[in-house]
Amino acid sequence: MDEDHTWSRVQHNVLIGAAVGVTVGVVLGVIVGAIAFSRPGAIAASALAGGIGIGVLATFWGLLSGLESPDPGNEPGQVDQPLRDVGELTGEQQPLRHASSDPHLREDN
Repeated sequence: MDEDHTWSRVQHNVLIGAAVGVTVGVVLGVIVGAIAFSRPGAIAASALAGGIGIGVLATFWGLLSGLESPDPGNEPGQVDQPLRDVGELTGEQQPLRHASSDPHLREDN
């Protein structure tokens, strides 16, 4: 169940990243191509290069964002309260030994 949810989240983020990256890359490529070149073929090549380059970067960024942990409180889990339900994972902390600040009460004197 958790793997399906994670895979779905990764696919969604990769798709969004690719769509946004290609769109932004094509727009920036057309703008840079129009400023730097005067021929339509060069502008189209610049738009294609921008779409591919920024699209790949945004897709990778989307992949990484899909792999990071969800917001606190939205983590998928198998139990309602994981720290309370599994007793051997947590426990009361106990001091290793009792240290006294009074030198007369110490046993080594």
